[in-house]
Amino acid sequence: GLADYMTKSWNKNAKVTRTSEGLLAHHKFEDHAIMLSTKDYAIKNPYEWQKAENIIYCDYLEHLLLHILICEFPSPDKNQNEAVGIGGVINYIVPELNDFYSGWETAQAWRKACHNRIKNDIEVYSLLLKRFKEWCEIYYPNAIIKLQTSFNAKFGEWDETNNHPIYALIEAL
Repeated sequence: GLADYMTKSWNKNAKVTRTSEGLLAHHKFEDHAIMLSTKDYAIKNPYEWQKAENIIYCDYLEHLLLHILICEFPSPDKNQNEAVGIGGVINYIVPELNDFYSGWETAQAWRKACHNRIKNDIEVYSLLLKRFKEWCEIYYPNAIIKLQTSFNAKFGEWDETNNHPIYALIEAL
């Protein structure tokens, strides 16, 4: 990584970002604990997990793959009562990508750079969703319906009916 993700006072370090390059930060220890990018959860875990050497950079689809792998292969030492990986998939990454691949355009420069990096990769997105659905069918069937969600509709920035074609694609996987 470029820098520690959080400062010693558990605030996000502005120097950690590479979104202008279309890359997101990912914590290596997300297979051990959930929401390491948020102060409330990060502070409950070792500070070393926030160190630069434990931060990797990836595009949105690589980030989705990492979270799927975490679901499939959580650390044997993971925090008890934390379902690692899945929250990132169903609450953030997939809802955002559903909107993006359905035509939503952001005004935020950092997010636009991240979207541009994966704009021609809907086939890869479909393959990753298929893999995640196969995992869900065995381990967490209730999560499958959560794949058909929008990130931006709740903020009034997107009409979720635009996502119906991608929802049909997800249903058919």
